[in-house]
Amino acid sequence: MQTDFPAGFIIQPISSSQYHAAFELQLACHAYPWSESVFASCLDGQYFAFQLAQQGRVVGYYVGLKVLDEGTLMDIGLSAKLRGQGLGKALLTHFLNECERLGITEIWLEVRASNLAAIHLYEQAGFELIERRKGYYPLAEGREDALIMKRG
Repeated sequence: MQTDFPAGFIIQPISSSQYHAAFELQLACHAYPWSESVFASCLDGQYFAFQLAQQGRVVGYYVGLKVLDEGTLMDIGLSAKLRGQGLGKALLTHFLNECERLGITEIWLEVRASNLAAIHLYEQAGFELIERRKGYYPLAEGREDALIMKRG
């Protein structure tokens, strides 16, 4: 699986000392983002994380977790201004390639049931619905289901 980013985009690992721009993007991408300490804790050990930059500005990222031969897409985000241009697919493909490089054979993720664009992207990449967790994610009023998906 080849990862194709347009000219001018650079993908690189997120380091535990240089994560602030990716964390700021994570805050912008989610109504209920991780805390800075949680984000920072996902950059060492069994975790792997990459950021996508354009002209020195972080515009996308993902965080993965490897346990034995299983991987989990913990989080993925892309600048709202760049959505719909294939960069999300390219980020996901990079994640899948990294999983393959790490010897991961089974990949998991969870997604908000209302995030139809992400669900479609994941289905196109071969993920299948395994389970629905009722009322998992918080909303301004009430809660939303999480869809657990698996590939491999």
